[in-house]
Amino acid sequence: MNPSDPVVAGSHRIHRPTDLSVDQINLASNDTFMRPDIEGIFEKLREEKPVSWHQHPDSGTQGFWSVVRFDDICTVNRDAATFSNQQGIQVLMENDQPRGGKGSLIEMDPPKHTRYRKIVSAAFAMPAVKKLEPIVRARVVKTLDAIGDRKEFDFVECYSTPIPLGLIYDLLGVPQEDHERILSLADKLFFSADPRHGGETTAMQAAGVELQAYGRALGERKRQAPGEDLMSALALAEVDGERLTIPEIGSFFGLLGGAGADTTRAALGWSMEALSMFDDQKRRWLENLDGLAPMAIEECLRWATPTMHMRRTATRDTEIAGQPVRAGDKVALWWVSGNRDASKFADPHRFDITRSPNQMMALGMAGPHFCLGAHLARVMLRVSLVELLRRYPNIRATGPARRLRSNFINGSYELPVTV
Repeated sequence: MNPSDPVVAGSHRIHRPTDLSVDQINLASNDTFMRPDIEGIFEKLREEKPVSWHQHPDSGTQGFWSVVRFDDICTVNRDAATFSNQQGIQVLMENDQPRGGKGSLIEMDPPKHTRYRKIVSAAFAMPAVKKLEPIVRARVVKTLDAIGDRKEFDFVECYSTPIPLGLIYDLLGVPQEDHERILSLADKLFFSADPRHGGETTAMQAAGVELQAYGRALGERKRQAPGEDLMSALALAEVDGERLTIPEIGSFFGLLGGAGADTTRAALGWSMEALSMFDDQKRRWLENLDGLAPMAIEECLRWATPTMHMRRTATRDTEIAGQPVRAGDKVALWWVSGNRDASKFADPHRFDITRSPNQMMALGMAGPHFCLGAHLARVMLRVSLVELLRRYPNIRATGPARRLRSNFINGSYELPVTV
């Protein structure tokens, strides 16, 4: 495929220079992320204003600092004492708002975070995740069988949604009849600003409250009658005689039930589009599907960066790359920008399945908040893409992925493909 092809021309993941000045750029506005020059916008900020202030009603009543260079993101990420997670992880959140992840592991700081992470980490460690791989593969094969011999279909509807929807909620122990309800709440939690999900950001608060309430009820049932699922593992997990409380289990569900399905769906969609845009990379992968899979998945994650930013809150007056930051200020770490930083990635706007080194930050970076579900995310993405290409080696996108309106999750709602 070449730059004149329709998929490339419509993609939000291809670099185009921006004609905006740094003072015209506003990362607080969701509409900024609908622009075709979004990669150029981040490049301009990295070069001219790596720490900048942004404010817009789309992102709450308070503004925030944006950190867009790889090294600066890592510096903030490692300093949990100065930059706290406790007040929320999206720039949209205000400190006193109800939210799906409030009280969960991701909104704790050390030492409490360290203690609680120890309680639940075994359920997400590599040995536990390896045992889940046959379940992942069975779900993927079932989804491929449902597509069957169709020549054209919507990749998001038929593949990248049902796989994580079924897998995440099966693994959590959510009854089949509740899957669609929980996904709908997850979508409102992350995409309430998109017209397809109401267009009102206030809906995320109600969705977060309902997700946590569902998680508390499910946690109670699992503690009384545990099964072979993650919620049962969380309900029964114990370290030094300490268990999670039911409200804490509800908070964990608000996080896992929301983030797990939407981020995997986003990663699959953008990976499919990238394999169509860079057909040479797809052909290369097809020559050695299993052997190249580990490197290819790292590049898919870098390219997609499903979670575009993670927010911190400054606990004291400080500075980032020379920019003074006051106690209480929100700080957004733009992983989606760090993953295109030319100081860390050669030819960063090229999709390269054998990229090495590839210190991508799509799952966070070294520090207390490295993604707890990183092993599971990699397994789901690897099995989903390898089995897809094995079954349909000629699959390709026939149009651009259509993006959901958000400055948090990098999601799409449609991607037409042909096999």
